[in-house]
Amino acid sequence: MNPLLTLFSCFGKKLRGLQIACIWLTAISCSPVDSEKLNVVEKWRIFELALEGPSEGNPYMEVALSAVFSHKDTEIKVPGFYDGNGDYYIRFSPPETGEWSYITQSNETSLAKQQGKFKAVDPTGSNHGPVEVYQTHYLRYADGSPYFAVGTTAYQWTSVDQHIQEKTLATLAEAPFNKIRMCVFPKSYIYGNEVEPWAYPFFREDEENDFSRPNFEFFQNFERRLAQLQKLGIQADVILFHPYDRWGYSSMGATWNERYVRYVMARFSAYSNLWWSLANEWDVPEIKDAIDWEGLGTLLQQEDPHQRLRGIHNWYGSEDHFYDHTAEWITHTSTQTSQFYNAERWREKYGKPLLFDEMRYEGDVPSGWGNLSGEEMASYFWMAAFSGGYPTHGDTYENKADDQTEVRWWAKGGLLAGSSPDRIAYFKQWMQQTPFSEMKPKLIPGEDPENLSTNQYYLSLDQELYWAYAAASGQQLQITLTGETPYQLQVIDTWNQKVVEEQEVISGNFSFQTKQPYTAIRLERKRASP
Repeated sequence: MNPLLTLFSCFGKKLRGLQIACIWLTAISCSPVDSEKLNVVEKWRIFELALEGPSEGNPYMEVALSAVFSHKDTEIKVPGFYDGNGDYYIRFSPPETGEWSYITQSNETSLAKQQGKFKAVDPTGSNHGPVEVYQTHYLRYADGSPYFAVGTTAYQWTSVDQHIQEKTLATLAEAPFNKIRMCVFPKSYIYGNEVEPWAYPFFREDEENDFSRPNFEFFQNFERRLAQLQKLGIQADVILFHPYDRWGYSSMGATWNERYVRYVMARFSAYSNLWWSLANEWDVPEIKDAIDWEGLGTLLQQEDPHQRLRGIHNWYGSEDHFYDHTAEWITHTSTQTSQFYNAERWREKYGKPLLFDEMRYEGDVPSGWGNLSGEEMASYFWMAAFSGGYPTHGDTYENKADDQTEVRWWAKGGLLAGSSPDRIAYFKQWMQQTPFSEMKPKLIPGEDPENLSTNQYYLSLDQELYWAYAAASGQQLQITLTGETPYQLQVIDTWNQKVVEEQEVISGNFSFQTKQPYTAIRLERKRASP
């Protein structure tokens, strides 16, 4: 065995922050290997190459490391990273099955020209691969399985005390969410965000940062959380920059910004549940012109070996605060807005999936963005989906995750205190039975479209399935049911989570008046008995 390479062990010191991921990672040696006994890793999981190299000086700044992975006619260059104590890693998530070979490149002789092979095998179980754009406006898993994003937000949950992080994971394990928005950097803001993080991303002394010296323990913890989310089936929408900062991470400058982005790309990109979000509220004045959004977005587009989804989130909810989502590097629109009545136009304007990544939050804070009722938060999910978009939740109530500090889910995670998650789970059950990517959204505005409860929201798959939703009682929903066969009507009380009426209806012009608020109707074509 080449002494520069060490076998990854679930029990050795090399594991450190990756215990939960060890079953998905493979480390290899450069010894000659029989082709029938190649190290194996599932397609879309992580193949990790662990190397030992120099620790003197500052390897983060001085050592360049990468590898070229080859399979048939495919070559993919993958950056490596330094993790302290002379430990170097290269992580690769194979996009195809079969035999892969690699050769390392480095300005450090001992790390260069290391060669080896491994075999990627068919995925098993819940390994559906990364989420990808499908048919312009929709999302799915790489294996073709449907994916409907049911999101939540816990901005700095990985920066708070470890016991709160563990409570967050336990809460997510029971919650309906399959996507979470989360920052790399800690957050400084009102409503309990004034505390110091459990660890700083870079070495810090006397309130001075040394951006040339990452805190490896901080990044090991972050990637451990990515792996735990992956095991729970949750996509991690990782926010690289934000303006709510008193430590200097939003003002590092162009050189350090780029080095930081390259570093997290090397560390995190191989996790198949990772998405990139360049910013939370990119256009807040403190960061709008201080960070080269186009340059960093293009960097990820051109150099991320795994081509994870890329977005950028805006400040106020109006369109004039949106980033130009037609930019080539952007894969999906990430919006802070509840203007569902504009969704159809935005889908056509940007030609990308529309994610309502912040449509206000359930809670009780004085700020208008954070005091929706549970009924309103749950209702927004139906509105967003039937507008052709993917919705995201947040909860600003103080919860009991910690007796020492103020904890609110939207900021720190912990526990969910609101009443909407159970109703969102009910919504998710219905959407999982709906071929969303085949359906067309349509909104019928009321006299005042900005009064969301007076609008009517429709999804249709002609001659097969029709949905309609109204938040107010007394709404007259009208649908033209095409074809000759009858349809099965289900009237759904979405808040009380029950079907309140079922009957067969004939095709043609159908009309239904809602009898209670938060009503959805579902009409599916009946099929002849075999």
